[in-house]
Amino acid sequence: MGQTEAGKLDVQFFKPFIDGTRHTLKVQCSIEIKHGKPFFKAQAPQSMTIDIAGVLGLTSPAFRGSVSLCFPKAVFLDVMSKMLGDTFTDITDEMADGAAELLNIIFGQAKRVLNEQGYALEKAIPTVIRGTNIQTRQLSEAPTVILPFSTDAGEFYIEIATESGPESN
Repeated sequence: MGQTEAGKLDVQFFKPFIDGTRHTLKVQCSIEIKHGKPFFKAQAPQSMTIDIAGVLGLTSPAFRGSVSLCFPKAVFLDVMSKMLGDTFTDITDEMADGAAELLNIIFGQAKRVLNEQGYALEKAIPTVIRGTNIQTRQLSEAPTVILPFSTDAGEFYIEIATESGPESN
């Protein structure tokens, strides 16, 4: 999933995540975002930093994988400030749950569209990882795709990795 046999990106699989991210940040945070061209994580610039990420496992009869919503600290603080109507200067434990909540909303929207297309994605509960310049590692051995987004406060991105499950071989 997410790639064609020739290794090209399957844009139709990623589009619901892009649309869900745009809609979620607009509705929940009053933030207009722009999305960039998806690319493989192996081609990512070294300057991409993550200080907090919501991570969720993807499961369906056809494939398994994971999706991560990744933010540098400054962008996450801006998003949470706009979402919660307050100004924040540090990531607190309570605020960290916001990364999981945003991912949960984005995934819910993408899952609805993808399930209408026959993917049969199951429910999943996101977890949060945080630190300084952390590295995410997807649950799949398949190449990870980066969906980059930009806001007035900076860039953030979604990582998606999928591989065929036992029922699709």
